[in-house]
Formats: sequence, C-alpha cells, structure tokens
Amino acid sequence: MGLPVRQQRTLDEIEGRLACSDPRLKSLFSIFSRLTSGEVMPWFENVRVRPIADRLLPTRRWFNRIAGRPAKRMRLVLLLPAALSAIACAVLIAFGFPSTPRLSHAGRPPARELVVKPTRVCRIGLLRAPTFC
Repeated sequence: MGLPVRQQRTLDEIEGRLACSDPRLKSLFSIFSRLTSGEVMPWFENVRVRPIADRLLPTRRWFNRIAGRPAKRMRLVLLLPAALSAIACAVLIAFGFPSTPRLSHAGRPPARELVVKPTRVCRIGLLRAPTFC
C-alpha cells in the first residue's frame, strides 16, 4: 500500500501504541499479515492519496478554528480587505513616484511660469481688470 509519508508515520505510531498496550496483539497482527499477504486488497479498503488536500489540511483546520468564533470571524472579514488594500496602495505609491524628476514630452524641462506683477497705474489703451489698477 503506497501511502504518503505522514500517513504511514501515523499508522506506524498507532501500531506501536497498540503493540505496547497488548503484547498478544502483536502476534495476532503478524499472523494476520502472513495469512493475507498473497491476497488482493478489496476495492473498498483502498485509501485514496490526496497530496494537495493533505497538505492544505492544517491551513483548513486553522481557518475553521478561527472562522468558528464570531468575533474573530468579524475581525478577519474586516481586517483582511483593509490589509490587502493597504498593501496595494503601498505598491502603487512605491512604483508610481520615481526618484528622478521626469522631463516633459519633448525631452526638455518644463517652461518657466509667466509671472504678472500688478501695476499701480492703469495705462490708457489697455484693458485690465480693476484689481490690477
């Protein structure tokens, strides 16, 4: 029978505990093994090997243990999306702002701003807003 290592180890531990608890049981196991060594195992006794499901079992148990409590479930429901959105924002900020200044589209620095200084005297012929006079 080809079982995963973890399941085989568990079966060996069970066998060792049973052999220590009853010495006569070990001899019965050996007799049973000799009698059934040449027979084909029945289809209903075959154990399906599920390596992915067996590896995810501790994670599933942990999640079920936490999700079974209403307060922790609510905390998980509220904090998990908040944590994921915070991580997404941090990544966007980190990659959105380069360390060097960007140049304009033409490859030159942006033009200087035109600064208009208000004058105290209005000139004739020019239309200006009353705030500049």
